[in-house]
Amino acid sequence: MLRSKSLTSSRSRRRSEAPVPPSPARSRPGGHGPARSALSVLLILFAGFAAYSNSFAGVFVFDDEPALERSPNVRTLWPLGVSLSAPEGSTLSGRPVASLTFAIDYARSSGAMGAYHETNLAIHLLTALLLFGVVRRTLERSSADAFARAATPLALIVAVIFVVHPLQTSAVTYLVQRVESLMGLFFLAALYTAIRSLEAADGRARAFWAGASVVSCALGMATKEVMVAAPLVILLWDRHFASDRPVRKGFYLWLAATWFILGALVSTGPRTASVGFGFADWPWWRYLLTQAEVVTHYLRLSVVPSPLVLDYGWEPVASWTDVAAPAMFLAALMFATLWGLWRRHAAAFAAASCLLILAPSSSVLPIVTEVAAEHRMYLPLAGVISLLVLGVFAGGRALALRRPSLEKPLLGLGLALATGVALLFGRMTWARNLDYHDYDRIWSDTIEKRPRNARARNNYATSLLAQGRFAEAEAHLRVAVALKPEVADAQANLGVALASQGRAAEGIEPLATAVRLKPDAIDARRNLAEAYAIEGRLGEAAFHYSVALESSPEDVHLLNRVAWILATAPETSVRNGSRARDLATRAVRLTGGRDIDSLDTLAAACAETGDFTAASRAARDAQALAGAQGLTDLAAEISSRGVLYAQGRPFRTPGGGP
Repeated sequence: MLRSKSLTSSRSRRRSEAPVPPSPARSRPGGHGPARSALSVLLILFAGFAAYSNSFAGVFVFDDEPALERSPNVRTLWPLGVSLSAPEGSTLSGRPVASLTFAIDYARSSGAMGAYHETNLAIHLLTALLLFGVVRRTLERSSADAFARAATPLALIVAVIFVVHPLQTSAVTYLVQRVESLMGLFFLAALYTAIRSLEAADGRARAFWAGASVVSCALGMATKEVMVAAPLVILLWDRHFASDRPVRKGFYLWLAATWFILGALVSTGPRTASVGFGFADWPWWRYLLTQAEVVTHYLRLSVVPSPLVLDYGWEPVASWTDVAAPAMFLAALMFATLWGLWRRHAAAFAAASCLLILAPSSSVLPIVTEVAAEHRMYLPLAGVISLLVLGVFAGGRALALRRPSLEKPLLGLGLALATGVALLFGRMTWARNLDYHDYDRIWSDTIEKRPRNARARNNYATSLLAQGRFAEAEAHLRVAVALKPEVADAQANLGVALASQGRAAEGIEPLATAVRLKPDAIDARRNLAEAYAIEGRLGEAAFHYSVALESSPEDVHLLNRVAWILATAPETSVRNGSRARDLATRAVRLTGGRDIDSLDTLAAACAETGDFTAASRAARDAQALAGAQGLTDLAAEISSRGVLYAQGRPFRTPGGGP
């Protein structure tokens, strides 16, 4: 730590003496009391709940789907090894504490989505209360009497604006981004308890609060990697606001030890597909340049939180000249912060904290799946709000000192301004929550704001496909493919949209491209096989069905599709009766002999092998099941094939299936 020469000798003497008890909080006119603190807490809770009262109807979107909706890990609390883990590559992967909280929510509500929203809001409200405590106690230690006397109302304004700010919806209403708000909770808890340990009246209390700080830090490290900055921020706070106290070397070592938890989790490479240095399109230097634009955008949203976007799809910058202006702005900001740290200016602490928290995801370690994300400003926003609120207060105070007659009007104006901002932001937050109520609405909103976002168009198109709105989906997918032809999912979905409109021949090309780009894309391969079958290209259909079957050997639909083609294809080179019979037999066994298609396919396969007795028997069983289920047309179709088997003739079809 940097120390002025005038303080070094006195501190050295203190270390050789008995520990100095912490100085009590200074008593000042207008200082906080229990009643004022309680009222402040109630106002923060009321403001936060009012702004997010309509957030409970939010649906699963984007990363919620793999991390929550389709994840088996959140569906069990025991064994802990399951609930503390998550599917590889998902948002919760390598973040065991966050994973466990979702598993707890699932267990207490039997999977009701409202439980997730309740916990997210509770975390946000608790974080705002901790921010209130941190700001208030920090201001009370200020050398400027004006800030110390106004510590409680200023801290209240900061916390209220923080809790209602629309930029926070990405970390509160977007469910899986709880990882960000939960990390923020632990971060502020570590800082708050570190401050309390300095103010404690006896050794036992100091040890308790210091231990709570270390535990909070450890939990944060197991929640999200950005927590790496917490020990540094606590060290900075001590340097700026507790320079009269002995250096807490042992405490800092304990905080630093929590980095080992983070190191162990990161070393497992939980998100190697999205984070790292091995991405050709995103070398570290290009990512760093792009982040100059991104971080500047974050700071603008902190002041003017519009437009808000779920998924930016931010494109890489081509060269440094493209980001000269934002880069120079950030360079100036960092220089001013470093100068302020050197001079021990209180404002520099807030600025440095903001930059330190942003640094891990906004520097040289590419996060290529999410180059820009509003939830990353969740905790840094506290520093920005603090700087703005305290800056306005300082400006008003300076003006009042020059013209004392303006003191009361300026005070009233300041309160009115704070109230107006809180009401405006609260209304904007409430309105933004509505966008999360509907899957189509949030993605159409994203496309409207970022029309060149190929991923947003593809995600919206998946919903349109599910609704049978194939032509609308095609329009968005054509734009997505034009923007990002290397994205397999968009190619595959375009093929489905075309084939579903009776244009299977057109759909084959994008489906084949998807399979070439992503050979393990089983759904794309299945759909490609379907398109080939519709077009009568049965050999190619059988090949792709077979490849898909290797990944899902007990998929009854795939078993039947492959077996049917191998048993009934008109081309001798495609047919393989013995393999068809093996596959069909497996399908019948898996379905307990109660599936019409499996029995019908088995009959065709037996006929191809020359066992017409078995073929007739299977056909009769299939026909009986169809009749029992009222499927008279299908029963008649199967009966007609049974006539062929009775005549000792196999069935041949140019089509794709029974």
